[in-house]
Amino acid sequence: MQIKDKRVIVTGAAGGLGMTISRELLRNGASVIAMIDIEEVAGKEAMNVLNAEFGRNRAIFFQCDVANNSEFDDTFKRAVKTLGGLEILVNNAGVINESDFNKTIDVNVTAVIRATLLGIQQMQKDSGGKGGVIVNISSVAGLYSLSQLPVYSATKHAVVSFSRSFAQPYHYERTGVRIIVLCPELSQMSNVKNSEANPSQDQLIQKYFRRVDSVAHGLVYVVRCAQNGSIWISEDGKPVYEIQLFDSLPQKHNESILEENERKMQID
Repeated sequence: MQIKDKRVIVTGAAGGLGMTISRELLRNGASVIAMIDIEEVAGKEAMNVLNAEFGRNRAIFFQCDVANNSEFDDTFKRAVKTLGGLEILVNNAGVINESDFNKTIDVNVTAVIRATLLGIQQMQKDSGGKGGVIVNISSVAGLYSLSQLPVYSATKHAVVSFSRSFAQPYHYERTGVRIIVLCPELSQMSNVKNSEANPSQDQLIQKYFRRVDSVAHGLVYVVRCAQNGSIWISEDGKPVYEIQLFDSLPQKHNESILEENERKMQID
């Protein structure tokens, strides 16, 4: 999909990666971006910066707690109405809070699922839409075990699994909406501690993700070129690359099955 003249929603857009993604999409021709974030002051400042850079009303800010289901529903629908439609959705909002795991799940999982479903409702071809692209921001922490941040890691695994499941032909053939996962690198994870401050995902990204701008550049690439259901990693400030995950468990070799059956018979 070409980005030029497309209408976009970005969650968690008040600063850091979300702000950088919004800027990069506008730089590549997006018509207008709805920036959703709980931080009102920072969000309005980010909106003003982007409008000064790219022109009046190219960015519109909506203050919202994505963990509040009814508030998020209303805000999302209001954003789409203001934009006049939707072609690209970036689910970027996230938190790290190992002590309040409900909050982490609400923001990192429930809100991503809710936004994805709302986005599909607006874009799906079987309801008169034109299709579109949804990029769900996960993390390499969603691809392996992370002892320092087990709840955060679990939520990012959930984002990967949900996105891949909803990208299956059963859904895509009806909706025409591509769903893609982007996993920024976490570096220096041995230095990450579950501080009492419980930093937001955006703070973690700014401190530990390598080169936020390269992640945004990678997002532009996957919007344009990535296949539905694909998973992409951004690391070391280099171009993003795709990885493949198994879709099923490996089958046991026939001889192994026979040996296992014989062993069971001997035990019986």
